[in-house]
Amino acid sequence: MEKIKSNFFVKFIRKNKYEKKFKHNKYLNLFKGVYRSFEEAQNHLPKNISQSYDNEQSAKMYKDYASKINSSDYPNLLWLSKFFDEDMKIFDLGGHIGIKQYAYKKFIDFPKNYNWTVHDMPAVMQEGQNFATQQNEKNIHFCENINGFDGFDILFCSGSLQYIDYNLGENLKQVNSKPKHILISIPLFEKETIYTINHIGTAATVYILRNRNEFINGILEAGYELVDDWRNEAKKCELPFNEEYSIYGYSGLYFKLK
Repeated sequence: MEKIKSNFFVKFIRKNKYEKKFKHNKYLNLFKGVYRSFEEAQNHLPKNISQSYDNEQSAKMYKDYASKINSSDYPNLLWLSKFFDEDMKIFDLGGHIGIKQYAYKKFIDFPKNYNWTVHDMPAVMQEGQNFATQQNEKNIHFCENINGFDGFDILFCSGSLQYIDYNLGENLKQVNSKPKHILISIPLFEKETIYTINHIGTAATVYILRNRNEFINGILEAGYELVDDWRNEAKKCELPFNEEYSIYGYSGLYFKLK
């Protein structure tokens, strides 16, 4: 089967078929290409669709996740349940409309005065504010500053950093009052950092697959220690025709400020 797949003509047909599938995608989570910089990948984004999640269609996605959790959420639930006190402040970087807050509060007894603040794209945060009003949710807030976690107790990055050309370790060094705890879900591997394109139907954006040691060491250098490290088996990034860069199982990480 592998010999057939590697045949020049068969590979040409397969690539052409996948190109059409990628271009006209409406519902699937697809990936394509390997690039050496964010800018190079950005230059190859398809022109027939939004190149950002800053649009109404993307903002309205994932609301079903606000009422359920999956297997990768359980380590986060465990650690969050240990952190909470009455005035706990959580900064959810790339948290969409705050879907994890809505999902987790069904399983954790959140304290009365907790603060869950989300940073995301403007259209997404506006939808989040509208949803919070509909739900009469008083504890969720939205922040335009990506480094707004200065002074927060917890920095929560659940599936967002792969979309942002952002050095978390360097930015942590710049804040005056660093978060005491950091929870992250992210695709990492032993290879050099590469950039690909992710098409979810409502938008196609640059997607970063980072080198594991570089990413972790950057946070350690900012004054943290790695306390827990787990594998989210359900999460994957499949790169057709560049299978050597595919990742099966994302990394879950918990860092604590020294």
